[in-house]
Amino acid sequence: KPWILPAFCLSIGTSAFLARLTRSTVLEVMRQDYVRTAWAKGLPERTVIVRHALKNAFIPVITILGTQVGFLIGGVAIVETIFNLPGMGRVTVNAIDHRDLPLIQTAVFIFAGVLILINLLVDVSYAWFDPRIRYG
Repeated sequence: KPWILPAFCLSIGTSAFLARLTRSTVLEVMRQDYVRTAWAKGLPERTVIVRHALKNAFIPVITILGTQVGFLIGGVAIVETIFNLPGMGRVTVNAIDHRDLPLIQTAVFIFAGVLILINLLVDVSYAWFDPRIRYG
């Protein structure tokens, strides 16, 4: 229960932006020839939307979601401090306040490692969402 408001604060801006982006990319993909072909074949509406439209519309959404992780990490530091929650963000802010350089360096390396891992997962997930993209 104490995590509901902090999670809401972190997710409200990103979720609104991602919902708008998803809607616009789905509308763009729905006008493509392969979606019209799927409709013409008589496939069910759910199959056309999920298999043909959403999978291809998620590529720009995943790209933006991967870049938003950096903003979420910065937001976590602020939200943990405001709501007095334990976590890496609060530890980092306290280390900055107390000028604890080794702890600041460790936190920066951990956050950088998380960002690198997230970007790697985003790149690998492209092949799953779009079969035309294969890493060889």
